[in-house]
Amino acid sequence: MRLESCAGGAAARQVCGNDVKSWVNRKFFFLFFLAVLTAFPPICVSAPNKAEISNIEIDKKGKDLEASFRLIDCFNSDMEEAILDGVPTTFRILVYVEKPSLLLTSKVAEFTLRHTIRYNRLNNEFQVDLPEHPQKILVTRSFDEAKKWMSTVEHLSVMPTSRLDRNQEYYLRVKAELSKVELPLFFRYILFWVSLWDFETEWYTVEFLY
Repeated sequence: MRLESCAGGAAARQVCGNDVKSWVNRKFFFLFFLAVLTAFPPICVSAPNKAEISNIEIDKKGKDLEASFRLIDCFNSDMEEAILDGVPTTFRILVYVEKPSLLLTSKVAEFTLRHTIRYNRLNNEFQVDLPEHPQKILVTRSFDEAKKWMSTVEHLSVMPTSRLDRNQEYYLRVKAELSKVELPLFFRYILFWVSLWDFETEWYTVEFLY
């Protein structure tokens, strides 16, 4: 019966052909979507990291204002798996110094810091880029040590103390997030749609008097 209905003329054949194409297209997209879910199951179940910043300390005695702090819960299993697969991962850390007043709060310094971890599978070594560290690049075979370096900021020079006013109150504000710009294009595309192993902290503020 179906063969006869499709053979009833040019118009009938056109309608039948469109139905077949539509069915094939729906089937293709369904199979493609199913393949993506199968290939990347963690994408569908992972929740954003609840990262925090703790132990914020300020050193204002030298020629530079220095800040030290730690990132907590910034790694999860999906992120660690991606790093071990060779995906370079960068934490973007924002540091502001603000001067409050009766009318408004003005920004007197702004600093962006990037910590990047890369895994060399051939040498079984982790390379961590730390711009604030004297050596700049640290290498280890311990994943735990590499993660500690990634999540720790020590003696970061934020601004010269000569730009601070005596007996003036200031705010040091800190925030950290995963930097998607440094990720390969494929991972940026995935993170656009779902939270694979994304994280972003709140702004943390510490008051200090110079």
